[in-house]
Amino acid sequence: MIKLVLIGIWVCIISLGGVYAAVTLAGGGAEVASAKQEVPPTYVPGEVLSIPVISGGDVSGYFLAKVSVMVDQEKAAKTHIPMAPYITDELYTVLVGDKLIDLPKAGQIDVEGLRTRIKTDLNAKAKEELVTSVIFEQLDYISKADAAGKSSQRPPMKKIIAPEPAPAGAADGKGGSAPSH
Repeated sequence: MIKLVLIGIWVCIISLGGVYAAVTLAGGGAEVASAKQEVPPTYVPGEVLSIPVISGGDVSGYFLAKVSVMVDQEKAAKTHIPMAPYITDELYTVLVGDKLIDLPKAGQIDVEGLRTRIKTDLNAKAKEELVTSVIFEQLDYISKADAAGKSSQRPPMKKIIAPEPAPAGAADGKGGSAPSH
């Protein structure tokens, strides 16, 4: 009985010594704790905007946009700037005030140029590099007839604003199904 107790104590001492040696020899335990952890950016959702497109004195359709941003959490905590109203203001400034995009004739939009402009202008208003990236959640054009629901005879018109990536099988010519005989 005494031998069994002594063996148990011996096993505990060896186990604790092994763990102590592993932690000591591995090192870096204090360095990992003292290293500054990178804080990921936080998501700030924007509002859906409906901007009327006026062509020839009449409303010809509506441009719908929803733009959100990723902001640096540490800088955002210091500035206390409400980002959603600034995003809305910037979109109206770019699309309506500065007419960066000719909405009645918009076939395709330079998305990267628009993204850069919004990021640059928002950071200028914040007076520091607060916005890390701009996310386009929605960029759509709806004609007046589609918006009024008067296009029941034909399918809704879809105007491509930003090019979409090709499906995986479309680029190699192997996509689709085999013809049946």
